[in-house]
Amino acid sequence: MKTPPFLKDFIDLFFPRLCPVCQRALNRNEENICTTCLHRLPRTGYHLDPLSPMAQLFLGKVPIEKCAAFFFFSTPSDARQLIHHIKYHGGKQCGFTLGKIYANELLPSGFFDDINALVPVPLHPAKLRRRGYNQSEWIARGIEQVTGIEVYTEWLYHSQNTKSQTGKNIYERWLDTRTAYETDSELDLSDKHILLVDDVVTTGATLLACAQALYLHGKPRISCLTLAAVL
Repeated sequence: MKTPPFLKDFIDLFFPRLCPVCQRALNRNEENICTTCLHRLPRTGYHLDPLSPMAQLFLGKVPIEKCAAFFFFSTPSDARQLIHHIKYHGGKQCGFTLGKIYANELLPSGFFDDINALVPVPLHPAKLRRRGYNQSEWIARGIEQVTGIEVYTEWLYHSQNTKSQTGKNIYERWLDTRTAYETDSELDLSDKHILLVDDVVTTGATLLACAQALYLHGKPRISCLTLAAVL
């Protein structure tokens, strides 16, 4: 049951919802991020460019049909603060909201037209227990609400408890992730077009490892979407 507007206003008066970027109190129509900070995020436009820097990460490695990233990530920046809020400070609802917002921005381009499955990049069970949620799944759930495309969390799992990829070079990331993701041996994905969903793409090592694991099961069509891109 939805909270009545007058009750939301009363709750916000004593327990104001704050934008995770600027810490300003959100108004009734703002959901998890203020309008000003949302519009300040630097959009990548990668979904419009088949040879974008993100797409080039996968050339000659595994067939990736389409790539999309919502905004550029840099340090320090509002985007970095937002991603850290989503990943490390319990901001799963913010991830859900940004998934919805980005899906709505992509809809007019036809990006989702032939995609029939959303697969979030999984966390290792130990990391999932510590964090309490998978931020990539919450982003995917936001996309699902807008597009109606179903999320499949059971198709891919993280079998190795790898350390954080922050600060590692391309080769080190590849070594850490190349065998970290697995799928059910009986899975047949030959008729699927899968959209892999993650929070950030840096070298592409994680998305590449996930795509390669899925590709072994019927050579499905695969595309990738992230909130942020360090490219």
